[in-house]
Amino acid sequence: MNPHATHFQQLYQRDDDPWQVRRRWYEQRKRQLLLASLPAQRYRHVYEPACGNGELTAALAVRAERVTASDVSPTAVKLTRERLARKPGGHAQVSVHCQRVPQDWPLDARFDLIVISEMAYYLSRVDLAQLRDCCINTLTADGVLVLCHWRHPFNDRMLDTTAVHATFDASGSLFRLARHDENDFLLDVWSRSSRSVAQREGLAP
Repeated sequence: MNPHATHFQQLYQRDDDPWQVRRRWYEQRKRQLLLASLPAQRYRHVYEPACGNGELTAALAVRAERVTASDVSPTAVKLTRERLARKPGGHAQVSVHCQRVPQDWPLDARFDLIVISEMAYYLSRVDLAQLRDCCINTLTADGVLVLCHWRHPFNDRMLDTTAVHATFDASGSLFRLARHDENDFLLDVWSRSSRSVAQREGLAP
């Protein structure tokens, strides 16, 4: 197990909610802002790497026909599966895997929504570039990519949040649909298509 995987495994073994994503209003609000920023009401296939204990996964499952989620920590994967099992119907359309990204990215799949939340700043610049390419190469023609990241310094951070998002902005293959910019976090929504929400709904030319 690589050092990052060991670190996260130990975190989730000590506490099933190490960042209090269930309890903190900050996290609840951020999650609702992310969901409200999605340009479509429903998605065919969502991919959420670094799913943690599955709080966002469960919310995405309500709006998706299929969700693929993953985490580098086996304990986080177990917690996500347990979280989903408690929901009515058990969210049978969700599959959860133990994966390290970008190395284990499912390159043979196609997603119309990819959500990268609170994980890209742990990567090296080389891995970040690979992550960006994986996202772009597995998005459908109208696919949407969301990045959401904490802005303050912390010990495990490898990259600055602004630099992470700028790497995706500079790709030349993505159109930014929305940005929510706060002192605490940065949320960006891009798509392979430049159509706005109103255009997707047929309200604007």
